Amino acid sequence: MWAALLLAGVLTLLAWVTRGDEVAGAWPIRQAEVVAPDMGRVVPELLPLPHLWDDGWGAPGKTVHYQLQLPESLGALLDRQEPVALLLPRAGVRYRVFFNGESLTSGLWPNGRVYLDAAARAEVIRLPASQFARDGSQNRLVVELQGERLRISGLGVVWAGSAQVLEARQRWLSWWQVELSWMVAASAFMLGLMSLLVWLRTRERLLGLLAAGLLVLVPRLVLSTPTPLPGPFPVWDFFHKLTFTWYCGFMYLFMSELFGFRQGWVQRTVVVMMAVGPVWLLMQAWIGDYDLYRIWTGVIVLVCVLALVKVIHRARWGLDPGQRLMVVVGVATLVTGLRDYLVVQLGMPGDIDIRWMTAGSLVLMFAMAGVMVRRTGDAMAQAERLNQELARRVAEREAEFHEVYQRLREVEHQQVREAERRRITRDMHDGLGSQLVQALSLVRQPGTAIDAVAVERMLNHALDDLRLTLDSLEPMEGDLATILGMWRLRMAPALESAGIGLDWQVQDVPAIPGLESAGVMHLFRCLQEVVANVLKHARADRLVVRTWQDGSSAGLSVADNGVGMGYLDDSTLALPGQGRGLRNIRLRADKLGAKVSFLPGDPGTVVRFDFSLAPDQSN
Repeated sequence: MWAALLLAGVLTLLAWVTRGDEVAGAWPIRQAEVVAPDMGRVVPELLPLPHLWDDGWGAPGKTVHYQLQLPESLGALLDRQEPVALLLPRAGVRYRVFFNGESLTSGLWPNGRVYLDAAARAEVIRLPASQFARDGSQNRLVVELQGERLRISGLGVVWAGSAQVLEARQRWLSWWQVELSWMVAASAFMLGLMSLLVWLRTRERLLGLLAAGLLVLVPRLVLSTPTPLPGPFPVWDFFHKLTFTWYCGFMYLFMSELFGFRQGWVQRTVVVMMAVGPVWLLMQAWIGDYDLYRIWTGVIVLVCVLALVKVIHRARWGLDPGQRLMVVVGVATLVTGLRDYLVVQLGMPGDIDIRWMTAGSLVLMFAMAGVMVRRTGDAMAQAERLNQELARRVAEREAEFHEVYQRLREVEHQQVREAERRRITRDMHDGLGSQLVQALSLVRQPGTAIDAVAVERMLNHALDDLRLTLDSLEPMEGDLATILGMWRLRMAPALESAGIGLDWQVQDVPAIPGLESAGVMHLFRCLQEVVANVLKHARADRLVVRTWQDGSSAGLSVADNGVGMGYLDDSTLALPGQGRGLRNIRLRADKLGAKVSFLPGDPGTVVRFDFSLAPDQSN
């Protein structure tokens, strides 16, 4: 409603500004004697102005001469020594003016192969006072026009009068005819470019059609201004007509997409029209029959009428705000075109030299841009709502996943605690339990005196085993030196009582992955088994414990200076009856992720452990 009221006010203002074509201080020349010597028409023919010279008058390069009679009222201006001028609002395609045999042309008759439509701009030509004849009837004013093939030429009403008045009128007409066209072209280019950039990001069909239509409109508007362009006139004229066809086609497809028209025969006709357009126009240029272009223009007008009918038919199901706005602006644009037709073609009251259609096109263009801005805003708001809904759902799922994750962690912790409990139970059963059972069996033997020393040794072993189990539970974070220090604290008394000296060559190495609680216990058991073998079999008096780092690995070795062992290879011992203990060492080393080797010493035996420091080998 507000758009309809605003446009009604604008149209009312336009009607008031262009209510008539009378110019105070100037007089119209509404008829001329016309001859065309190049085409065999040498007898002057008095014709009314405006006069259109259609394609039936001849081929390009031919000329038509319009001889005009100056108004007698100019004498009063000359008596007051006021400058006198002519105003040619529409004359083309190119022309020049002769006054009493002298050429007064102002560059609107270009030389060479140049495209120029001089009728696109009103021109003021001053008449030198010195050239006027004493007898006004002897003044000869001739406007020579040269036409182009398949372009309607002719001469509009010519004004003669005060130069200041006509120059002011010319500036007013130039604003409507030229500056406004450039304004529309610049606006179409900017809006089309923005639509194209947005389309490249969104790939929305509506934006692509709008961008194509506006960018096609730009060259047509440029070719509709008096801008000289190098090259043959027919080539630019063909492009001028073709851009109009494509502009109408893209605009129909835009409206079809905007109003949600179904794929029908009208839409298919438009697509075919846009594809056939270049061929049809080339055929028209080849044959040289302007009626072919009239037929083509009629097809375009028919499509526009059908589009309007479809809009009215579509309105029965209701229109959204953008569609209603386009209907209002489209009706206003049709009003501007209807006014131009009634005033220019049918002679109804109004300023014939000022066209409304250019201003109507500008309003239509900004209305389309407004619709696209609104649609884009609505799409962004919809996307924001969808993002918020998506964020809400994601937050809900995250909360559910977090709850499930916490439950899984709790279950995992329970499993770990249960596994640790079973491990501790197993170690205590194998170590402490075994020592206590042996001590209890020794005490319970009937009829035998209790060997207090043996019982004490067994109980000390049980206590040492218990201490090792408890030490393995301390958080040592893979620190091999600390772990070996704990082991030394527990094993040193047993070595000293056996008369075995301990050579401690332990140095700091990086933390070893896998030496957690279970891993520490596995290492304790391995070392415990090694010391047990030394005490039972080696007959050694010295034990060397050494650590080192070698690149991405850390090493630990335990060496004695005893009697030594026989080897089948570097890792397989040939000791009868001792296979179980060595197999246990290998199994526990595998669980540590360590490589164990049994090597000959000089003298004695060396048991070597190699630990990987790489994170991916920590388990």
